[in-house]
Amino acid sequence: MNENTATKGDIFSLLEGRGRITKQQGEIAQKRMKREGIPAHQSLIELDCCPQDEIYKALSECTGLPLISLHKINIEEDAKKCISAKTAIHYKFVPLKLKQNTLEAAFSTPPSMRVLENLRLLVGKRIEPLLATSHEINMTLKSVYGLGAETVIKIRESKIAERLQSREIRYSSAGGDIKVDDESVPIISLVNQILIDALEMAATDIHIEPFQDSVKLRYRIDGMLQDIPVPDGVRKFHEAITSRLKIMADLNIAERRLPHDGRISVKAGTEEFDLRISIMPSRFGETICLRILNRKTVFLSMSDLGLEDSDLRILQKLIDLPHGIILVTGPTGSGKTTTLYAALAKIADSRKDRKIITVEDPVEYEMQGVSQIQMHSQIGLTFASGLRSILRHDPDIILVGEIRDSETAEIAIRSSLTGHLVFSTLHTNDSVGAVNRLIDMGVEPYLLASSLVACIAQRLVRRICPNCKVLDENITPHIRTEISHFLGVRPEEVKAWKGAGCAKCNSTGYKGRLAIYEIFLLDEEIQDLAAAHAASSELRRAARQKGMKTLREDGWIKLSRGLTSIEEVSRITGNFLISYDMGEKGDDKKI
Repeated sequence: MNENTATKGDIFSLLEGRGRITKQQGEIAQKRMKREGIPAHQSLIELDCCPQDEIYKALSECTGLPLISLHKINIEEDAKKCISAKTAIHYKFVPLKLKQNTLEAAFSTPPSMRVLENLRLLVGKRIEPLLATSHEINMTLKSVYGLGAETVIKIRESKIAERLQSREIRYSSAGGDIKVDDESVPIISLVNQILIDALEMAATDIHIEPFQDSVKLRYRIDGMLQDIPVPDGVRKFHEAITSRLKIMADLNIAERRLPHDGRISVKAGTEEFDLRISIMPSRFGETICLRILNRKTVFLSMSDLGLEDSDLRILQKLIDLPHGIILVTGPTGSGKTTTLYAALAKIADSRKDRKIITVEDPVEYEMQGVSQIQMHSQIGLTFASGLRSILRHDPDIILVGEIRDSETAEIAIRSSLTGHLVFSTLHTNDSVGAVNRLIDMGVEPYLLASSLVACIAQRLVRRICPNCKVLDENITPHIRTEISHFLGVRPEEVKAWKGAGCAKCNSTGYKGRLAIYEIFLLDEEIQDLAAAHAASSELRRAARQKGMKTLREDGWIKLSRGLTSIEEVSRITGNFLISYDMGEKGDDKKI
C-alpha cells in the first residue's frame, strides 16, 4: 500500500474531525506534501501542528497497519541477523521477529508494494509490516546498529577507509577548522552525528573511550552515564575522530603523550553551545571527555531554581547584604554555577549601583554588565593573585569560582571583612562541613566566624517523566514512617510517584533534573560556636534547632509534589544514613 495515495485525504479529515488540526492547518500540510513530495503524515509532523503520537494513531487507522511501541518490545537476535545495517537504515525499518517464512518489521512510513517486494527479494522472506513513530524507529536503529552506522558504512565502502586506517591523520593546517575535502568529510559527519545526538538527548557530557578492539561511547544524561551503541569498526577511526576534535579546539594533533584541554563553540539552529574538551592519554589511545555547556540554560531566574518559597526569601535577603561570604557547596555537576549565576543576574538586574567582578576557571558563560576574569595559572594569574587585583577595582560584589587553597580562602575572607559581598564554591558533602573545611585550610576560626554568613549545599535529582508517571505502590515501612514524620501526616497518607519508562524518557522513567537545597545560616550563636572551633555535629545540631532543613528533607518535599521519586532522593542523600546494623540485619531496603 502506498501511503502517499492511501492517506492523502483520509488522515487530514480524520485529524480535523477529532479537533487535532484545523482546516487551515490541513490545507497547509497538503500543499507542503505536494510541493515537497513527502508523505502526508510527514508533512503534518514537520508542520508541528499535532502531537506525533496522534498523527501515527490516525495513520494506523487509515492504513490498517497496527501501531506498536518499540520500547516495550524485545527484538529477536535471529531477526536482526537476517537484515544488514545498510538495508535497515536505507529503508528506515526495524526487524522484530521471525515467524517461519515471515519477518515482522516496524516501519516509520507505511511501505509501498514495491518496497515490500524489494525487501522480500533481499531477505528471502515475506515482510509483515507494522507501524511505529519515526522517533522510535530512529532511536531503535541507533540502539541496534550503533550511532553513526550509516556514516561508518559509507566510510567502509569507499577507498577513503584504507587511508584513514593509517597511524597519523595529517591536515594542511593545524589551526582553525578542518579543511573540508574528500578525505575529511566522512569523519566530520561522524563527529557531527555524535554531537547532534548528544544535544538532542540533552546530555551534559560525552565520553569517548578507546579499548583494545572497541570504542565505548557514553553520554551523561540527567546525571547518569548511558551507553550509546556504536557500529562495529569505529575503533579504526578513533584517531581520526580525536584529530578532528583537537583541530576544532585548536590543539596540537601531533601530541599524543600529554593531556589536552580546549574549548569548542558550536551553533545548532538558534542555540549556541560551548564544548569543554579534555583529552587524556590511556593505554589504548586517547580518551576524550566533552562537557556540553548551553549558554541559555544556565541563566535561570532565582524563582526557577527549585527553591521552596521560604528558602527563596532567605536567598533574596542574602544577596542584598552589604558584605560577607556566601558559599555554595556540592560535588562537580551539582548545579552550583547555575545557582550563583542566577543570584548574580538578579543583582545585576535590580542593583545597577553595584559593581560585580568575577574570577573564574574557566569563564563558563558570558554575563552582560559583569566584569569576568579568566584564570591563567601558567602565567601566574591564579584565584589568589586575581582576587588581589580585583580589590583595586572598587567592586561591591565578587565571585570567586572556587576556593581551592588557603591563600584564596584567606583573601576571600579579608575581602568580605573590608566591605565586599563574596560568592564562591567549595567541595564539601554538606553545608555545615564548609566551616571546618575552611578552618582546616588555615583560616582563623575567629575571622571565619565574623565573615561567613551562609553556606548553601545542593544536589540535583532527576525529575519523573510526566509522560509515564505512575503511583509508587512499593513504599517501605521505614521510608513511609520517615516521610510521614517530616511532613506531619499519617503514614497511610504518604504518596509517592515513579516513572514507568516510555519512549520520551528513553525507558528511564526520568526526564530533566531539579535541585534540592540545604541552607545553613550563621547567626550570632552559631558564629560563636564556629569561633570556638566547634565540631560539625555540634554546628549541625544548633542549626537544626533553629529550623534548618536538610537535603533529604527538601527531597521529601519535592517527592510529595510528585516531582521526583523515592529512589532518587535515597540515591542522592542515602549515604548520610548508612549504619553498621544494616549489614547485621541483612537490610537491603532503600535508605
